[in-house]
Amino acid sequence: MQENRKPLLSNRQIEVLGLILIVVSVLFTLSLASYSERDELLMNHHGLIDNSMGIAGVFISYFLIKLGVGYFAWGFIPILLAWGVFVLFKIDKKILKRSTWFSFGLIFLLSILFSIDKVAETGLQYSSGFIPGGLVGGSIAYLLSDWIGVAPSIIIIITSILILISGFFRFSLTAPIRSLKNGKRVKKADLPEEMRPVKTKKEPRIKKKKIKEHKKIIDAPGDILDAIRKPLPETEQTEDPKSAPIKAIVKPRITTTPVTKNERPSKKQVFDNKPYILPSTDLLIEAPISSSYNEEELQRKATLLTETLPKYGVDGKVVRILPGPVITLYEVAPGEGVRVNKFTNLSNDIARVMAAKHVRIIAPIPGRTVVGVEIPNNDPEMIYFHSIVNSKKYRESKSLLSIAVGKTAEGIPYIFELDKMPHLLVAGTTGSGKSVCINTIIMSILYRATPEEVKFILIDPKKIELSIYKALEPYHLITSVDIDEYVITNAQNAILALRSALVEMDSRYDKLASITVRSIYEYNAKMKALNEPIMPFIVVVIDELADLMSNPATRTDIELPIQRLAQMSRAVGIHLVIATQRPSVDVITGLIRSNIPARIAFNVATRIDSRTILDTGGAEMLLGKGDMLFLPPGRPQPIRIHNAYLTLEEIEKVLSHIKRQPKNEDEFILPTAIEPEPIDEINGTGNVNGGNDALFDEAMKLVILHQQGSASLLQRRLKVGYSRAGRLIDELEEAGIVGPSNGSKAREVFAGPEYLDHLRSIENDPVDEDDE
Repeated sequence: MQENRKPLLSNRQIEVLGLILIVVSVLFTLSLASYSERDELLMNHHGLIDNSMGIAGVFISYFLIKLGVGYFAWGFIPILLAWGVFVLFKIDKKILKRSTWFSFGLIFLLSILFSIDKVAETGLQYSSGFIPGGLVGGSIAYLLSDWIGVAPSIIIIITSILILISGFFRFSLTAPIRSLKNGKRVKKADLPEEMRPVKTKKEPRIKKKKIKEHKKIIDAPGDILDAIRKPLPETEQTEDPKSAPIKAIVKPRITTTPVTKNERPSKKQVFDNKPYILPSTDLLIEAPISSSYNEEELQRKATLLTETLPKYGVDGKVVRILPGPVITLYEVAPGEGVRVNKFTNLSNDIARVMAAKHVRIIAPIPGRTVVGVEIPNNDPEMIYFHSIVNSKKYRESKSLLSIAVGKTAEGIPYIFELDKMPHLLVAGTTGSGKSVCINTIIMSILYRATPEEVKFILIDPKKIELSIYKALEPYHLITSVDIDEYVITNAQNAILALRSALVEMDSRYDKLASITVRSIYEYNAKMKALNEPIMPFIVVVIDELADLMSNPATRTDIELPIQRLAQMSRAVGIHLVIATQRPSVDVITGLIRSNIPARIAFNVATRIDSRTILDTGGAEMLLGKGDMLFLPPGRPQPIRIHNAYLTLEEIEKVLSHIKRQPKNEDEFILPTAIEPEPIDEINGTGNVNGGNDALFDEAMKLVILHQQGSASLLQRRLKVGYSRAGRLIDELEEAGIVGPSNGSKAREVFAGPEYLDHLRSIENDPVDEDDE
């Protein structure tokens, strides 16, 4: 925990100091402007003084000019005025400090230079004549001229002035000489046409900014701000502010290296002697050059945040700022003895003070000793899909299912591999960016895989979100013979598709077992070695689960296949991406949540919805328009990511390119779905053809063998709910197996084990109808 040092001056005292400096500079100007040597004589004889500031002005001008640096004392006036303005308006003083030292050095050297010739003739008898550089400049000039002579002294002073100027303006003294070394430059127009250089398209140059040993320090009054720090690159670890010196590092935005066409894998598979060419990033909208951070705006918000916390009884200080494209993370070090849970209740109050839509508080940041306050930027940037696909991390990823999802809060491209998740749940309200995220996932896979490597099952009950991908049929999209559409839009076809996926899963496990491998990766490696067709990945995308789960009659038929696929399909390369805009417990059931560990939450209405998706709050504080929280498997806290934006025109261009590529003419067809057992239309409990429950025989055997007619027994042994167990008891009562209800006691069982023997004998020796 860092110690909160008390500021030397308050804000009001600093403003008063700045105003005093401005007034002093004006008074010094009046004193020097009205300086006259006659005033010095009149002051001794009590005569009329011409100086505008009277006797004080005579003393000031006499001290600066005669005893100081001569008329070069005028150089102190703009320096004093500038310091007054910078202090009064709390402007960053880094440039001013550097300029002040340069001005002092230049004034000092000029006072010596212009005094050498004078003191060489008259010495330091300044009372009999005026020395241009004053007593300070004249004394040093006298010593130099006496020791090394006038000419060498002039050479040394001029050389020092050149070194000072070149160091301040950062230019090379030998650059003009080197440019003349090669003689006159020949113009391109004077060369013959065949000797003229050919113009080549230059790749955009990536500027690299060196981090100097002395880092940029931002001066702020008191405890307003200690540092503004840009996030470190992906390979570096951020230091703890307690152990590292708090200094400001202002870096340019993290840019991605452009990918040329030659760097893209152009040949994945060959069909009819024609290579399949993956889509180029030229089809996407290129992200504009990012603007630099507004350092003054960051400092203003840090000031406001630090001053706001004590008003609500929380002692804390901003120690570091991590700017990003959409939000900025302000790290606050709590005071000694301050509990972090006090910060969590201040999100709405801080949002009001900052005039922000939402403010999210991370208390504390995992692995750190500080609390994070995420505040939206005034001018958020758009995250383009082009910049994520062009990132080094995406290019170097080995997985065919690498997803270029977007950028983190610090502006670093974020990539995850769907096959390692292995399934993904996406939830968010209307307009939060959920459908764009689905497009980003599909497009990320299309940018890496051919139709022979990845197939899609697209289920779109809304009929409009995924309809654009009909252009991929029938090679990228798969269906079964029972379904008459590639982009599935109704519940019955969705049930058939999920059941077909289950049959395909079981078939794939049989194939893996036949050649003694354990995963699709080992299977494909063996098939490639034998030059045999590989097993493609299958990505099942359901855009709106709530529409499929809304019908009670089909709810179980949707939920159970999803549950089984989520449990078993990873090893055979079948992965689920399920999206819903109604993240309630009746849609995202416990079975679904427990089997899908990777989840994405966009903006939701309430904290309860956020807990339903992520098991924690925070999604209700998101900004919308692609702002999301991503919870990977095995991570305790979600990661804030800004989803990349894709336009409809970009998707159409990529799909048109894919449609022109050569493909294998053999169409991949899912196996026929196993027909589900007919369900009773009245109660939906598994009653066959309107008769007894499908578990009636099992329930009867349990009740007779245990001689206990209770619903709790059936619940435990048959693993059914209380309502179905109660209905089974009622059916047993109608059949005469158990007696009527007896309060809280178990019902009496009328049949014994001999009744079961009688039923078995009937099954083994059925009565022939002809005998009757």
